[in-house]
Amino acid sequence: MESENYYLEQKVLELENEINQLKSRLPDSNLLSSGFLSRAFAVLGHNLIAGLLVSIPLYILLFIIASLFLGGTQYMDYGY
Repeated sequence: MESENYYLEQKVLELENEINQLKSRLPDSNLLSSGFLSRAFAVLGHNLIAGLLVSIPLYILLFIIASLFLGGTQYMDYGY
């Protein structure tokens, strides 16, 4: 019985050490916060940055393609 208790105590200590190691590897981010609003704003910020990283190169590419097809200012009407 005593050897079982010793084994179980050692297993608990081993698992506690593993948990502490995993906690130390987690990033310091509001995504893991316990507060709902801080998590919500962290997700919103990540979403905005990801949207910018995707949309800005796409808009630049579309601008280049449009300027190649339109040929610069050839089709602009200045009104005089």
